[in-house]
Amino acid sequence: MSPEVSTRPVTGPSVWTAADFESGEPYVRHLTGAELNALDEDATVHADLIAELVDRLENGIGYAVLRGLPLGTRYTPEQASRIHRTIAEHIGEIVPQSRKGDLVRVLEDAHHPAQRGGTYASKAGAPFHTDPTDVVSYLCLSPALSGGARVVASAATVYNALLREHPEWLDLVHREYATDWEGEQPDGEPGWSPRPIFSVAGGVLTCSLATKRIISAMRFEDVPRLGAEEMTCLMYLDSLLRRPGTAVHVNLRVGDMEFVGNHTVIHSRTGFVDDPSDPGHQRRLRRLWINRGAEGRPLVPALRRWRAGLS
Repeated sequence: MSPEVSTRPVTGPSVWTAADFESGEPYVRHLTGAELNALDEDATVHADLIAELVDRLENGIGYAVLRGLPLGTRYTPEQASRIHRTIAEHIGEIVPQSRKGDLVRVLEDAHHPAQRGGTYASKAGAPFHTDPTDVVSYLCLSPALSGGARVVASAATVYNALLREHPEWLDLVHREYATDWEGEQPDGEPGWSPRPIFSVAGGVLTCSLATKRIISAMRFEDVPRLGAEEMTCLMYLDSLLRRPGTAVHVNLRVGDMEFVGNHTVIHSRTGFVDDPSDPGHQRRLRRLWINRGAEGRPLVPALRRWRAGLS
């Protein structure tokens, strides 16, 4: 059966560009003194705070930065990490980021002996992508000396541009593409799994962009080679994200907690430089993956399995 294809432009708060944020940082939500006191006293999170975060992720711009956690003065990194986890657990289920069951990953330069390879462990900029689960969240433990900005863009804005400029490629972006597990596949499964770039379930458009993984999946003999039109379409989507004014650059501060809705927001980051003599200027982010399950948006079958993580 052919996949459902959306031929109407997306409307609503999930459609935005950098120009919409020129007057400030509407994605930033500041923690109140009462909320911090509640976390101190009994490790509770105000229900209004969670409701607001979930609404922004599910019905709003798909992106939020929770600011005001005094890491380094009021809280140690360990205490801040527990608070981050508590808030994440109120949003959904924290799920594994590897087949070994890792629930937390600390992103830092690969010169640290505990760090494994991968884009997240490199000082180079990361490509635009979405993570497989519903929400990815980061706690900024320390920023880089320079660079390392988070870069976020509206998937709906990209889709609307595709509708205007290349509607002949709608079938291509709704097609399932072999996507590289990058060694994290479950036992007994091939090294790749099919995923669409855009899909429609329950009348809702979802994005799952992983260009790097789509291209690298061709290393497997049983994966069909991408044709010239498919490659051109992938490069076009990347070019849309890099057009001036499409994406927003966000510099996370110490203690910031970032929440990205993977189905509506595409993200990357710029390259960075650390100060080897100053731990306070060595980029370290604590990453969690959050599955909202039945409370989250409907997804096509090819994406449902990914929202539960990589275990």
